[in-house]
Amino acid sequence: MNAVDATGESSSMKPLNAPKNELLSAVVAEAVAEGATDIHLDTWNERAIVRFRVDGIMHEKLQVSASDARRLINQVRVSAELDIEATVKPAEGQFRWSNGEAVRDVRVTVLPTAPSNEAAHLRLLTTPEDWRDAEHLGLSIEERRAIEAVLNETHGLALIAGPTGSGKTTTLYALTGLEDLVHRVAVSIEDPAEYDLPNVRQMEVNPRRGITMQEGLRILLRVDPDVLIVGEIRDPHSASAAAQAALTGRQVLATIHGRDAAAAIHAMHYFAVPYYILGGALRMVIAQSLVRRLCRACAEPRAVADAEARLFDKVGVAPPAEILDPRGCQSCNGYGYRGRTGVFEIALLDDDFGLWLADGRAQHEIRNRLGEMGVTPVTTRALEKVAAGETTIRELTRLFWSTLGERSDPPVDVKTEGP
Repeated sequence: MNAVDATGESSSMKPLNAPKNELLSAVVAEAVAEGATDIHLDTWNERAIVRFRVDGIMHEKLQVSASDARRLINQVRVSAELDIEATVKPAEGQFRWSNGEAVRDVRVTVLPTAPSNEAAHLRLLTTPEDWRDAEHLGLSIEERRAIEAVLNETHGLALIAGPTGSGKTTTLYALTGLEDLVHRVAVSIEDPAEYDLPNVRQMEVNPRRGITMQEGLRILLRVDPDVLIVGEIRDPHSASAAAQAALTGRQVLATIHGRDAAAAIHAMHYFAVPYYILGGALRMVIAQSLVRRLCRACAEPRAVADAEARLFDKVGVAPPAEILDPRGCQSCNGYGYRGRTGVFEIALLDDDFGLWLADGRAQHEIRNRLGEMGVTPVTTRALEKVAAGETTIRELTRLFWSTLGERSDPPVDVKTEGP
């Protein structure tokens, strides 16, 4: 029996009766070919589906029988060296996939689901080529130079902010390539460490071995680091340690959840870091999101609608003569998009801002102050990419409509799947 995709057409996957681990290998190969970041397998009684997350969007790719799903999950367990008999509790592992041309490290989570089913999630980790050069991120030359100038300082806190799945870790890793870490002692605490960073002593959070984020930070700060990398600030302990380390003469790079720079600064205060500490520690906030790139093989030009022109005018971007819409073709697997690029809000914070912040400020005050300083919001950067033909109005409204301050309907229909 051949694999059948969600449209009912035969897919390029290998037959489901492939022996040994060929079924799993075929699924991963298909995901890699489509540029997927995640593979999800869910089972319900006598049926199961395989879905890919491609450029942030979920797509159903395959429907299989319960027996085939069990076989696929068993192959996942074997590949990740998990206990094949322990099906009543979650399990995590990792394996390396290769087809002779491409190689991917795959992080695996298998968990039981009610009433007696299982689900599996496979994360295809970013290839080193995607983060070792900051140019791959979508940063302009001017933005890279501005960031590098901050990183060349001997101390200060730099935050990389964004929602889940916005590429914060990739940017964090890429920034290490802008520093001269050969002549510095660099350490990191991550959960988990996705790749080996050159010239960085990496520690993974592992509560079973007594290595919590708090304990890991305590240990790392005792080994005389010049650069401290925090995989994610998620509680008061990590927030306070990062800020205090920056104040004591260390360069600190960390990620944090927040839709823009003002929200990231407010999140640090929410984690009980006083504004007077933040004012002295913060030197830079990079807020980011990922937008899908148009497939250049099938993009269709059209005139700019009046509502869209008003949107350009509102953020100060000159409306283009025409914009592009996605169509879908064989080159992009019918999605209309191929890959993603970053859009960034880069806030460089000086002593004057620090003194102003130290008095305590509301989030909207911080946002207004950054605007007065000339910091360009992420949404404006995204519209610039629409005007340049790199992405679409539809992608902009899907990601940012709630932050544009509008109360009317979006200029186009917002879709969550497909072009």
